[in-house]
Amino acid sequence: MKKFRKSKQDVIEQERQLAARTSIDAATAQDISLAEQAFIHAARYFEKNIAADEKAKTKNARRLAGFFGVLTFMSIAAVMGLTPLKTVQLGLVRVDNNSGYTDVVWADDKGKPPEQIDDEFWLSTYVRFRESYNFSSHDAEFGMVELMSYGETFTEYRNFQLSSKGYLEVLGTNRQIRTDINNINFLERKDREGTAQVRITKTVLDRNGTPDPQLHPVTWVATVTYDYKNPAKKAGDQWLNPRGFGVKAYTMTQEVGVSNGK
Repeated sequence: MKKFRKSKQDVIEQERQLAARTSIDAATAQDISLAEQAFIHAARYFEKNIAADEKAKTKNARRLAGFFGVLTFMSIAAVMGLTPLKTVQLGLVRVDNNSGYTDVVWADDKGKPPEQIDDEFWLSTYVRFRESYNFSSHDAEFGMVELMSYGETFTEYRNFQLSSKGYLEVLGTNRQIRTDINNINFLERKDREGTAQVRITKTVLDRNGTPDPQLHPVTWVATVTYDYKNPAKKAGDQWLNPRGFGVKAYTMTQEVGVSNGK
């Protein structure tokens, strides 16, 4: 039986002869040379094309990874930078069942900007001076309304007070008017000027400060247009109106269907 498998020694001897190029005929040597050249060409092709393409892809992938890494970092930094500016202020829109008047009730007034609080202070102060009445303080209230009003607005107020319907003529020394501020709703507000609706309740009192049982409290809405361009005209006025608050227009509307100031 013919033996086809080579022994270990035969394989080692053949490899030694190939390495030493001994005992190889011309045909075998040519085949070996062609095989080597084909291998070399294949290796060069792989290095020049496939390996180079893979290196280029790897390089591009690293660049993209770096770019998106920087972009992600910038996005996080931008969000962190804007976080202090994002504030949530809870509020409730309230609708009066009788009159249909709407206003906004804020859960926490501390969230209001200082400028808005300043506006609300001067608006409420002006409306109290204009709509309240007490015989002993009537002259002082009249003077403050003049100080905080522009010419045309004060002229309307003065004409009313000096008429037969004025507080002094109607209420005299026996009655008073107490004005309570319910809320303030801004219709427009920009650059230290605007228009606001001031909702108030006016209650007629007797000379002792007791509400008159025959006259129920009445709810009104004062629409006030204002700015801070009303400088003091004489010495001492700046102490009473340091901001230069001035009312340019003033109208009053009574709420229908509201009783007892509710």
